[in-house]
Amino acid sequence: MKEHASIFNDVLGPVMIGPSSSHTAASVRIGRALRQMVAGKITYFQADFDPEGSLAASYISQCSDIGLVGGLLGLDPTDSRLTSAIQIAEDDGMEILFRVISYENNHPNTYKMTIKTDRDEELDVVALSVGGGMIEIIEIDHFEVEVTGGFYETLLFGDQLTVSETELPEKISKFCFAAIKEQDGKTLLHIKTQQAIPENEIAWLNEQMTVERFIAFDPVLPIMSQKEPKMLFATAEEMIAAAKKEKLDLADMALRYESHRGSISEEEVYQKAEDILEIMANGIKVGLAGTSYEDRMLGSQAPKIKANRDKLIGDELPAKIIENISALMEVKSSMNVFVAAPTAGSCGALPGTLIAVSDYQKKSHDELVRALLAAGMIGVFIAEYATFAAEVAGCQAECGSGSGMTAGALVQLMGGTIEEAVNAASMGLQNVFGMTCDPIGVRVEVPCLGKNMMCGMNALVAANMALAGYDVVVPLDETIESFNKVGRMIPPELRCTGHAGIAQTPSGLAIAERLGCPLDCC
Repeated sequence: MKEHASIFNDVLGPVMIGPSSSHTAASVRIGRALRQMVAGKITYFQADFDPEGSLAASYISQCSDIGLVGGLLGLDPTDSRLTSAIQIAEDDGMEILFRVISYENNHPNTYKMTIKTDRDEELDVVALSVGGGMIEIIEIDHFEVEVTGGFYETLLFGDQLTVSETELPEKISKFCFAAIKEQDGKTLLHIKTQQAIPENEIAWLNEQMTVERFIAFDPVLPIMSQKEPKMLFATAEEMIAAAKKEKLDLADMALRYESHRGSISEEEVYQKAEDILEIMANGIKVGLAGTSYEDRMLGSQAPKIKANRDKLIGDELPAKIIENISALMEVKSSMNVFVAAPTAGSCGALPGTLIAVSDYQKKSHDELVRALLAAGMIGVFIAEYATFAAEVAGCQAECGSGSGMTAGALVQLMGGTIEEAVNAASMGLQNVFGMTCDPIGVRVEVPCLGKNMMCGMNALVAANMALAGYDVVVPLDETIESFNKVGRMIPPELRCTGHAGIAQTPSGLAIAERLGCPLDCC
């Protein structure tokens, strides 16, 4: 089944504390799902990372370890206790083991895990972080599954199943999908619903097979998945054609898309965007006031722009863009609350640039909210047909995607047409093909800060090109397809592993050692 991208699940979110959406926030979501799969108190947790993947190098520095354990404790991605999660769990008697060990997998962000409880439960689970905090659970107790966190999931393991998939919709409330799988003489009945299955229906299911293990868990995403996968439009070209019939702009289409995707009203979509914008704006204030955090590479940089304004080139706009982006990146690195948009590593470019331009142009609050929604709509196409994961496609997938989204948002902000906004996004993406991800010490700081600034300025240029009527040459749909192909051609060493690029300079290695990055990961 195809679950389509959501503006708030995949693009403008998650809301979290740093440093990485792919590692920290995704790990929390995986841990929260795992916790719900067992009834007893977790006494043992083990996570294995393949040395050929990204997590072997980054699971400590980008906080996958505390994210997983925090999720097991029931914490959410914004909880300040995440930094102490391992200590809290160990003090409560949980044995925790992280291993770097070879095993077969097809994704660089693969988590192979085992949990045990005080009720003699033991569960093996394999999950993926697929970018921007999004997850996929692909194996439970050695059965292949498809779990992305948007449904209520009910799984019955056993044998002698008597019910068929066609009978289930009449018996199960809010039924969406079901799958029956056979393996080594055992059966898995996997049901996805829009609400938790009532006890009387669980009892009926138990009568339809000999149940050896029952697992049920709730969604871990803010916007639920729906039974009906058919969407309003599949491509940017189709979206533009639909918009032109009713003289709608990109923000209008974003409101329609997310309302349909999540079965929520357009008013709810707008309110969620307002809430996201408020967190972004507050992050800038926090960052500009100055942040501190012991375990980071850079000290507070954002206040230096105002302190040295008379030395800087240009008027207030470029200075403010740099200042805002710095503030947001430092909020992330100091483990304060921010919005991954579309990822933690690229959290500065979109809000920093958009809010700076809005202030400079004296735009209204409504215009700013609608511009943010427009950015989300561009991001949906990237999420659908490419990736936000630097581990898969380099920094072009993170900062590069953020730049294309920002370009479209700026055109919306300035009252441009939907064609101009989409063209700006395409030109912005065309300019950033091949960006590597080579963070020093596998920390999301350097060169991430500078790349966010560069991509903010690139978005400004692309927006002006589109507003001036420059020829886009290659439309957005084709650009995203090529963008995805190029990103996956980037060598693995330059995809968030710390094994090449600026991370391997003498200065980079010295900093990594000072920060305590294990020598075998740097």
